[in-house]
Amino acid sequence: MRQSPVDLHLHSTASDGRLAPADVVARAAQAGVKLMALTDHDTLDGLDAAAGAARVEGIDCRAGIELSARWARGVVHIVGLDLDPSAAVLVAGVARQQRERRQRADRIAERLARAGMADIRDRVATLASAGVPGRAHFARALVEAGHARDMPHAFDRYLQRGRPGYAPVDWATIDEVVGWIHRAGGLAVFAHPLRYRLSRGALRAAVQAFVTAGGDAIEVASGGGGRDDLAAASALAKRFGLEASIGSDFHDPDFPWIAIGRLPAVPPDLKPIWRRWGAGYD
Repeated sequence: MRQSPVDLHLHSTASDGRLAPADVVARAAQAGVKLMALTDHDTLDGLDAAAGAARVEGIDCRAGIELSARWARGVVHIVGLDLDPSAAVLVAGVARQQRERRQRADRIAERLARAGMADIRDRVATLASAGVPGRAHFARALVEAGHARDMPHAFDRYLQRGRPGYAPVDWATIDEVVGWIHRAGGLAVFAHPLRYRLSRGALRAAVQAFVTAGGDAIEVASGGGGRDDLAAASALAKRFGLEASIGSDFHDPDFPWIAIGRLPAVPPDLKPIWRRWGAGYD
């Protein structure tokens, strides 16, 4: 896999990543990334620190976010890029999402305690000291406590629908999320389309809902994807007339299979989203 100069999907300790925003930027610089976006889950908290570090490193860092969105058949993630983090509508929307996250974290902790894992709440509070706990924090805590062998096992055994720690969330709709991003001057990207465990028909329906809401682009390459994912996601971009974005979805340096900038090039018959900014990083 080549090292790309572009990575528009990165996480830090502002949400469920393991590195501070400035450290994510430093790692991106070491990887040769020239254009990046910090896109933490439902929060804008790390953007100032990332922007300051990026100026020092000489990296073009666009303000971003990854927003959870309710769809008829489940939940999808929408990345917002090059947006104004001070826009009132976005700030209000993020506050709503954060309330939902806090309430979900409380419910997960309560359900795991009822299942005999009362030790998890304090572990999660320590892991998420810089922000609101997410499911990844619970997964890490379950591994640390010996209840699961690794994070995928923790999700499958405890945190997925129907499992002891599952708690539903009333996220904003796709229409609302895309609206927040656009009213903040940003571009809306359908994130990692091949990760939702949807049938082909259901995935097309989800992307159609995103397009109907005014979505701009789709991630055609994401970290940890399968060999055929680039072709499948590119086909969706062509089918729905969407521009292309790429992002590793980096969270943790201990997961070497998802490394910053380790991404394929956008196929030549698709338009990279960053051309909107005049950025020549193809």
